[in-house]
Amino acid sequence: MYTRFLVLVLAATCLSAQSLAQESLTGTISLRDAMEATLAIHPRLRSFPLRSESLAGEREIANLRPPYQIQASLEDALGTGDLRDFTGAEVTFQLSNIVEMGGKRPARVGVVNRRLDVLDAEQRVLELDLLVEVVRRFIDVASAQARIELQEQATALAENTVVLLQPLVAAGQSPQLEVDRANAALLRAEIAEQSALASLDSARIRLANMWTSSSPLFDDVDSSLLAVGQVEPIDPLLAALDANPDIEIFAAESRLRDAEIVLAESRRQANVQWSAGIRHLKELDDTGLTFGVSMPLFNKSRASGAVRTARANQQEVEIRRLTALNAIEGEIRSLHRQLEQSIAAASTLQEEVIPALEGVQQQVLSAYSVGNYSYLDLISAQQEYLDAQLALIVNASNAHRLRAEIERLSGLALTGPQ
Repeated sequence: MYTRFLVLVLAATCLSAQSLAQESLTGTISLRDAMEATLAIHPRLRSFPLRSESLAGEREIANLRPPYQIQASLEDALGTGDLRDFTGAEVTFQLSNIVEMGGKRPARVGVVNRRLDVLDAEQRVLELDLLVEVVRRFIDVASAQARIELQEQATALAENTVVLLQPLVAAGQSPQLEVDRANAALLRAEIAEQSALASLDSARIRLANMWTSSSPLFDDVDSSLLAVGQVEPIDPLLAALDANPDIEIFAAESRLRDAEIVLAESRRQANVQWSAGIRHLKELDDTGLTFGVSMPLFNKSRASGAVRTARANQQEVEIRRLTALNAIEGEIRSLHRQLEQSIAAASTLQEEVIPALEGVQQQVLSAYSVGNYSYLDLISAQQEYLDAQLALIVNASNAHRLRAEIERLSGLALTGPQ
């Protein structure tokens, strides 16, 4: 009954947190809003408090001393001859206990404490994985918003072209075929705009799903997608690798293996069992005290296997740590090179290519209106300008994604497109 009550309370709490998160994320949201909502109610994080509570229970058990035992025995009774009844019976009452030697109890507690440290490290890794996924999906929404603005611009250009062509065709300066092509281009632009809207809706749903909402209540995200910034030097990134939770988890696991070695070493020293009691001899009608001590022999050699296992496990953790560190460093170097290229491309497009193509487009439009350029020249100039805008969005999005991946691998704080 009590367990069922706790389950109901936990379910009610989760539903309340989910409802609050969904109600708070309306209108325009920031990356911080999305991160906080995800960390508050993501289902994968709900198991950690329960696992921590389970280990806390194990720690209580590990900290228990061996229990006292009481024993009663009856001897030399209900036999044959002189022992056919209780005439010569001996009754003994004893109290016994085990004295743990070698620090076994603190060693057991130490192992559970280190398992709690490993659990904390696992939670930090999962939280960071969830946050970097939030950043990815946030960038997807920001990119989709930018693509819609671009498609709206493309639709406006197509509409202006149709308006520009109509009087020219009426005056006989341009063939009807060009108006038909312009109307077809306008229809394609409108289709592309609707497709961009559908992509934005899909991206919003995927982002809201990070805080378990299937119907996003927010309208858009607040980001500076096209502000890619500068490339950070790679040396500080590599120097921060030890702070990466993926590496810290090996440190926590190494401390766990150290604790297991201490526990295994403590088992080399045998425990001592003592007993004390009283014995009544009915035949003599007398009572005496009993004392006893026992301990196993050759306990040191019996525990050597556990010690070897614990030490081998510790060395294996270090090998895995070095392997992971090498893989992460190589991945950071590769991603950093891609980041340099994406930022360079975005900067060139934003500062040089797009302003130049915008001027070209205006010049071609003016020249076309007086008959100096063809319709093909006009749509080519417009398409080149739109393609450059799209390339800027793609490279800026890639730059933010790459930066998020690098920050995730290096253990730095995730920033995303602010």
